[in-house]
Amino acid sequence: MSSLIPQQYLWMVAAGAVLLAVIALIFVFSLMASLRRLRKQNKRWKSIHSSADLEAVYESTVLAVKKMESELEHLQSQVVGLKQALQSKVSTPRLVRYNGFGESGNDLSYSVAFLDDANNGVVLSSIYGREESHTYGKPIEAGQSPYTLTAEEQKVIRAKEQSRHNE
Repeated sequence: MSSLIPQQYLWMVAAGAVLLAVIALIFVFSLMASLRRLRKQNKRWKSIHSSADLEAVYESTVLAVKKMESELEHLQSQVVGLKQALQSKVSTPRLVRYNGFGESGNDLSYSVAFLDDANNGVVLSSIYGREESHTYGKPIEAGQSPYTLTAEEQKVIRAKEQSRHNE
């Protein structure tokens, strides 16, 4: 072999062979690391489903997604129903206090509106006097009543309307 390669170049050939061996070792170690990662990934896939059949895993996932979609549709319809029901429920009552008899007494009389979002409900008024007190209830539909409303009752209904517009 020494006759094919001159003696002076023999050390270069040996250094090249060592360099190729080191590169090959690095390549082998990187392949081993990749194989280890693939084995871990395969192990994780097997833990997902006992049969480790990806088709079966896919089918069960699709079925689970369809079930969740139908449950979501059901929940969305319930939310719509609850929103509609909530609109017909009395929201935060509004209260106006006033002096029912002008200059004598304090603001012991009041009117309170119990209305839903469509301004349907009732207005209760209590007029306090030294000798006697009176309480009145008037039905309200769309912000109006078949009975004559006092200025304070109209004011409490307007306060309810304004609070709804501010929300």
